[in-house]
Amino acid sequence: MPQYTFHMLNVFAEKPLAGDPLVVFEVNDIPSTATCQALAYQMGSTEVAFFSPNKKQLQCFTQQYALPFSGRALIGAAAIARHLDAEFKSLLLTDNARQIKIGYSHEEYNFISSAGSTRPYDQSQLALAQALNISVHDLVHPILWVDNGAEQLMIQTRTRQSVLQAQPHPALLAQALDSPKAMVQATIWHRDGELLTARCFSSDPFGVTEDFASGTAAANLASYLLATGVKAPLQLRIEQGHTIQKLISRLCVINIKINPLLQICCSGKVNYLGNGIINL
Repeated sequence: MPQYTFHMLNVFAEKPLAGDPLVVFEVNDIPSTATCQALAYQMGSTEVAFFSPNKKQLQCFTQQYALPFSGRALIGAAAIARHLDAEFKSLLLTDNARQIKIGYSHEEYNFISSAGSTRPYDQSQLALAQALNISVHDLVHPILWVDNGAEQLMIQTRTRQSVLQAQPHPALLAQALDSPKAMVQATIWHRDGELLTARCFSSDPFGVTEDFASGTAAANLASYLLATGVKAPLQLRIEQGHTIQKLISRLCVINIKINPLLQICCSGKVNYLGNGIINL
C-alpha cells in the first residue's frame, strides 16, 4: 500500500494562521502526473507541491493542473528541507527541468533567480481597465507580460486605491488576458517607496481566483522593474492577501532583493503547522 507523507505550511506568514496555505508531499521519487494531480485535488489546497529531498526535485500542482513554476512551492521546499535538517542552509534543486537555488537565512526562506523575459501588452488598455473595473488613467506604462518561470501580465497603477478597489470581471478579464500560455495570470500593483501593494488574479470565462500571496508574481515584479530601468541593488517589501475582499483575509509579506549582479532573491517567513500520511 503506497504511503505519502505530507506537511502543512503557511508561507509568507508573519504570524500564526496568516500567510498562504501550502501542502508539501515529501517523497523519494516524484509520483506520476496522474497521482500528483489526484492527490492535489484530494488535499483541496490552492497549491500542492511534491518535493524529493534526496533527488532535489520539485513539482507543483493546483487542484486542476500542473504549474510550470511556483515561488510559493520553492519557499515551502526550503522550509521542509530545514524541517528535516536543522543545519540546512541552501541547495540547488530542479523545478520542472529548471535549476534554482533555495535557502534559509535570518529566519526567512528564499529562492534566487535571474531576471525573466518580457514582451509588450498589445491589446486594448481601455478594455483591460474595464476588465479590472478601474480607470484607464490609473494605468502606468508600460504594461508588460513577464515570464520568470510562469508568465503573468504585470499592471502597475498610479494609486494604491486602484489596487484595493479592483473587481475583475471574469469574462472581460479572460478576454483581456488572451494568451497562448496554458495558465494566464495578471498582477496589479502599486509602489510607494520600498512598499508594494499587490493582488494576483487568475481568470477564465467562468470565474476569477485570487492568490493570498504569489512568490511567482514577486519574481516577475522584480523582473519588470529591471526591464523598466530600476537601479540595483534594491530591496522591496510586497504586502498581499489582506486586500482580498472576503470574510477571511490573511496578510502575506514577501521580501525582494535585487543584487548588483541583477539576481532576484524572494524571501519570506514560514509557519509549520503539522504533517500526516495518506494511504492509497
